[in-house]
Amino acid sequence: MAHSMPPENLNSHILAVLGLPLLDRLLQLEILFERCTVRQIQEIYPLIVHSIFGINGNVLGWGLRTTTMENAPHYFNRLQHFFGVNGVWMHVCHRLLSETTKFDIDINLLPRKFIGMLQAGPMFYADLINIDPLKHQVSTLSLNTFDFYVFHFVLYALQPLHTINPIAMQIHNERSKTIYQLLAAEYLDNFLPQFPDAAIEPANFCGSVKAPQQIPAQSLQPQRQLRYLKLPSSYRNGNGQGGVVSNSGNTSPQSADGSGAGGRAYVWRSESVLYFFVDIWLRYDIESEHHLPSSDFVRGVRTLIKQIHFFANASRLDHSSLCALRKVSLTMVKARIYAFLCSLIDRWPLDSSLSVVLELWLSYIQPWRYTLASNNNRTIGIYYEPPIANSFDGFIIDNLIVYTHIFMQLLPRFERLDYSVYRNAYMLHRLAKTFAQQDLFDRLQRFERLHSGNAYGFDSPQRQVNMMNKSHNSSYNAQWNPLVSSSIPKLFSEPMHSQIQSFLYVISMARNSVLSDISALRREISERQRSEGYMKNLFKKLFGESTQDELTLQELSRIPEVLRQCIDAFCRIFSVDAGSLSMHETLPVEPSPPVSPSGQNFSFFNSNDCLDTSKLTPHQMSLNASNMQPSIDPALLPIQSNEFRPLIRLLHLISELINYKYGSQIEAFYARQDFFGKFSRQLLSAPMTEQWFENCGGNVDIQEKQLPARLTLRPLGSISALFMMTIALILGYLWCGVAPLGLVILCLLFLSYYMLMAALS
Repeated sequence: MAHSMPPENLNSHILAVLGLPLLDRLLQLEILFERCTVRQIQEIYPLIVHSIFGINGNVLGWGLRTTTMENAPHYFNRLQHFFGVNGVWMHVCHRLLSETTKFDIDINLLPRKFIGMLQAGPMFYADLINIDPLKHQVSTLSLNTFDFYVFHFVLYALQPLHTINPIAMQIHNERSKTIYQLLAAEYLDNFLPQFPDAAIEPANFCGSVKAPQQIPAQSLQPQRQLRYLKLPSSYRNGNGQGGVVSNSGNTSPQSADGSGAGGRAYVWRSESVLYFFVDIWLRYDIESEHHLPSSDFVRGVRTLIKQIHFFANASRLDHSSLCALRKVSLTMVKARIYAFLCSLIDRWPLDSSLSVVLELWLSYIQPWRYTLASNNNRTIGIYYEPPIANSFDGFIIDNLIVYTHIFMQLLPRFERLDYSVYRNAYMLHRLAKTFAQQDLFDRLQRFERLHSGNAYGFDSPQRQVNMMNKSHNSSYNAQWNPLVSSSIPKLFSEPMHSQIQSFLYVISMARNSVLSDISALRREISERQRSEGYMKNLFKKLFGESTQDELTLQELSRIPEVLRQCIDAFCRIFSVDAGSLSMHETLPVEPSPPVSPSGQNFSFFNSNDCLDTSKLTPHQMSLNASNMQPSIDPALLPIQSNEFRPLIRLLHLISELINYKYGSQIEAFYARQDFFGKFSRQLLSAPMTEQWFENCGGNVDIQEKQLPARLTLRPLGSISALFMMTIALILGYLWCGVAPLGLVILCLLFLSYYMLMAALS
C-alpha cells in the first residue's frame, strides 16, 4: 500500500536520492515508488526524467550512453533491469497513465527540423501540440507519462557526447553495445513487434487513449508541403481500415475492425514509438550541426530500420489494429532516408568507421532479409540467403534512387580508401556481395530503364509505374517518387561504365600493391628468422609468440582474396573484362626504376632533395600515402587476448622503472663487442626509431623518436609463459618437494639457451 509523504519532505528527499551513487539511487527509487501515491509520483516524475537524460545538469545523465557490459557489467545489468520493458520504470510510467496529467515541453528546446515539421501540422501530433493564440504557432507539446519518457529517450541520442566526454569518445569509436543501444532495440522490438500475434508489454495497465486536442488541427496551416511522402492507397482510402490523412501526408491509424477508440487503445504506444523515433532521428540536421553524429547513433538508426522492415513485412499476416500502422511505417522512413543518407555520406570521415554508414544503407535496401522466414532460418543456425521475391519489386522501384545514386555517391569515396587495411577491404566486399546477390542488379537495370520516361514509350511517370506494377505482378503499391528524374545521371550508362572500369583498375592496383607488401614482409621475416637461429625460432613457436611483422602479415594475407572476389563480382555486374585490369595472380616482381629519355633515372626530387609535387599524379600520391605506416614500441602495443592484462601493466611499470634508473648501463652493455655484449643483445630489446602521425593545425606530420636499447619484461605476462612457469612449479614440488626449485631450474635452462645463442651469434 502506498503511503503519503508531505510535499516538502518529498521534494527534499527526491533531490537527495538523485544525488546518490547510481546503484543506491536505483534502490531508493524503487522503495520510493512503492511508498508514494500516484499523485506524489506525478510531482517528481519530470525531475527524474530530466536527471536520467542530463537535462539542465550533467549531460551524461545516468550514463546510459557510456555504460557497457565491458566497462561496468554490474551497472549495465541493474540499468537493464530497471529500464526494461517489464522493468520498474516502465511499470511506473504506465501506472501514471490512470491520471490525465500531461507534461509540457517547450518546442524551442527541440531540434530545428522537428519544429518545422510540427509547424506543418501533421495529424499525429494534433492532440499533443499547444498553439500560442497570439502568434498562431505551436508553443509546447503536452505528453502523457509514457510519451514524455520515450520522447526524451529518443532525443538523448542526439546529444554529441562523443565530443564532450572522453569516456563516450572511446566507447563510440568501438563496437561495444551501450545499455542505451540495448534498451532502444528492446523498446523497438516490443512496441513494433515483428510477429503478428506478439503481445506488447506491459499488457496490464489502465489508461485512456490520448484525448483529442481541443484546438482543431485544421486551424494549423502547413508552412510548406512535404514533397516526397506518398502513402499506399490501401491505407489512404481505408480499405477496411479506419484512417485519416492530413495535409502533410501523416496518418493516424485506428483499429482494423473500424472501432477507432478500441483499436487506438491498443496501438497508441506503438504509434508514439514509431513517430518519435522516425521523426526525430531521421530529421537529424547533419548539414547544420557543428559535430557529426556519433557512430553509436548511426548504429541505433540501423536498428530502427531493421525493426521497421520486420514490422512492415508482417502487415500481410496481421489482421489486428496494428495492421494499418505496419503499412504506413516504411513509407514514413522512405520520406526521410535518402536525404539523411546523402548528408551522412557527404560529411563522414574517410576511414574504417564509414562501415557504420555503409551497413545502415545496406540494411535499408535489403528488406527481404528482415522477414519472418529469414529470421527463423537465422535463429536455427542455417546460413540463409533469402530470395528477392517479386513482392519486393515495388519497394525497389519506389526506392530506386536510394540504390543507384547512393552507390554512385559512395564510389569516389571507395576509390580513396587504403586497401592495405583489412577493414577497408571488407567494406568493399560487403558492397560487392550485396549488389551481386541473385538478380538484384538485373532488376535495377530494368527498372532504371523504365524510369527514363518517354524515351521508353511512357507518356507520364504515373503510367510508367502502373506498367511496371502490372508487368512484375508486384503486390506492393509503388508511388512515383519525384526525386527520380530522367535528368539525373543513371547507374547503367556509358559514363558510369567507364567510371566503374577506372575504379576496378584502382582496386586491382591496390591488390597488386598489397601482394608486393606481402612478398617484401615475408622476405624480411625469413631473413630475421635465419639470423636468429633454429633454436630461438623453435622456442618462439612453443610459446606462441608473434612479432608485429607476423601479425601484420596475417592481416595482409587476407586482403588479396577479398579484393579478388570484389573485382570478380563487379566485373560480372557491369560486364567489365577482368583481363584488362592487369591483375597478378602470383606475387609480382618489383620493377626496376624507370629510365628517362635522357638516360638518367627519373626522380621526383630535385638536386636539393626536396619533393617536387608537380610531378606527382594523384594516384602516385595516394600510393605513397598508403605506404607510410606508423611504427611504435612493441611494448606499447594493445594488450592481446593471449596476455594477462593486470600482469602486463605491472611488468610494463617495472620495465619503465628499471630503464629509467639503469638506462645508461643497459645501453653500455648492449654496445659491448665481447661475450657480455652478445649475451645482452639476446635479452634486451634493440634500439629503434618510433614513428607516428600527428595532426598539427590541419596538417598531418610524421613524428619520430629514437628509442635506445631497453629491458622489456612483457613476454613474461603471456598466458603461455605463465602456463610454463606453473608446470615448472608443479614439477619442482613433485620431484624435489620444493616448488620454487622448479622455477629456478627453468630460469637456468633459459639462461643456458641464451648463452649458447650468444656464443653462436
